[in-house]
Amino acid sequence: MIPDRGKCQITCSACPPWWAKAFGVKICPIPFPSRKLARVTAALLFGCRVQCGSLRFYGMKPMTRSVRSFFATTLVLAGLLSIALAAKPKPTPTPTASPSPTASPSTGSSFVTAYSVPNSYSVAESISQASSGGFAVGALCSEAAATTPNCNGPAIVLRVDSSGNILLQTQYSYGNGPQSTALNILKATSDGGAIFAGQPQSGCPAQNLNSCGAIVKVDSTGKVQWANDLLFATNGTPYSSPFTWPIDIQQTTDGGCVLVGYADAPSESYNPWIAKLSSTGQIQWTHVFAGASNEYGYGLSVRQTSDGGFIVGGDANFVVSSSYTESEITVFKLDSTGALVWQRDYAAGTGVYFDSLALTSDGGFIVSGSVDQQQTSSSYTSRVLLLKLDSTGNAQFARTILPSGDISDLNIAGVQQTADGGYAFAGYYFQNTVYTERAWLVKTDSAGNVKWNKIYGPDVQYADRYFHSFQQTSDGGFIAAGSTNQFNNGDNSLWLVKTDSNGNISKCADVHNDSATTGSIPVTVSNGDLSAVKDGLSYVADSLILSGAPLAATKECP
Repeated sequence: MIPDRGKCQITCSACPPWWAKAFGVKICPIPFPSRKLARVTAALLFGCRVQCGSLRFYGMKPMTRSVRSFFATTLVLAGLLSIALAAKPKPTPTPTASPSPTASPSTGSSFVTAYSVPNSYSVAESISQASSGGFAVGALCSEAAATTPNCNGPAIVLRVDSSGNILLQTQYSYGNGPQSTALNILKATSDGGAIFAGQPQSGCPAQNLNSCGAIVKVDSTGKVQWANDLLFATNGTPYSSPFTWPIDIQQTTDGGCVLVGYADAPSESYNPWIAKLSSTGQIQWTHVFAGASNEYGYGLSVRQTSDGGFIVGGDANFVVSSSYTESEITVFKLDSTGALVWQRDYAAGTGVYFDSLALTSDGGFIVSGSVDQQQTSSSYTSRVLLLKLDSTGNAQFARTILPSGDISDLNIAGVQQTADGGYAFAGYYFQNTVYTERAWLVKTDSAGNVKWNKIYGPDVQYADRYFHSFQQTSDGGFIAAGSTNQFNNGDNSLWLVKTDSNGNISKCADVHNDSATTGSIPVTVSNGDLSAVKDGLSYVADSLILSGAPLAATKECP
């Protein structure tokens, strides 16, 4: 999962040395405006974890525009620079045996593999199955002083075969200035290549501007075919810190691609944007959307629909009082030119937060997110939300799912309809009793009722496992990508988990059945007020330096 919600904080047992310099404070925790940035930063720092909940729960106030502008520049730099900083490792956990559950007939191969560099921190941000049956992985990797070749920036495209064996790995960096290629999202393309997008940590190298979005197309050998920098809000005052962050990308039927994200525009307020590119990376059209009643909002997920248009999902945030901002899920339909067809906002609980959406076979959509629900006058809990919509955005069902036990830090990494008509999602949560971060995969039926849910890895103290991306594979199984601290002397390693259709892994003891409570929740649906607004735009070609990446594979299972 993803961006600025005003509701996440990183809690560390000891503040990293750069903390005070970057943030001007000497204490932890500190609120992060970006859930995704917070979770990636925490995953790459030992003794740190993300906590997310409603503003009311944490007693946090909505950020002013000036504060958001500060975070838009400073946090991106600090969060990505944290990749290159060392910290005291936790003890390396030892796997523990667990009885394998009785499974119904299943399909699909399975493997579990970690990929790492000694004295380095690496994490998979995105995974996509390639037409060959293997997988393209978008990854981050920190610099490690003891290795040659070395990780030289937080962008690696890793290609593995259907068994997890490394086929090719390439890292990408800018040659001049302090920029590093940020990689937030990657998708395999039909020509055997891949396209990835993200944000350079401190500027647009070709323009000497701040915080642009980087968009890069590579071929099957990792060679760059084109690379461009996208930046909204470039027309000066009042834009003190232009900011454009791509969050999701999808190849379109014409061979081009569509991207969504959020920008500090117009008038230095975060709003969703969408851009349609040709197969050669040229802009065909762009739109920034803003609402009169929205304080700020985000575009977080996009899919092309069967009519050639697009469906976009994200967050819409409304200031209720000086100490509380309410978040709603927003979904809007665009035609093939990006013109708005309809928009719906969805409110539930005390606040609801979008994660992702996917198309369904009936012409509708499945949305995943999290919803805060009040337990007592002073306590709240966050649950997974599965929201099924018809083709015009009407709600068909809303189900909540909560892992059992004393948990926190609940994060979801996407949802999709499965081949049997049900749904699946992945993510992670923190188990407060065991004191471990659990990687979590859940399968439901067509009504959102849980059929099975499993956790992966040794369920022991300090065993931190994360799923940041997943999808159902062509053989009916599932592939999930994230990080683990089991190997590499406790340093985080990139981690791929391939399961069969029942979530099981052949000859692997560290797959555990989990339990969860489910329920229904009322959802209020209203028409939104977004409209396209004009804003400054810069889009120029850029160049990157390619080098071999040094990740080495460690088979965990089988």
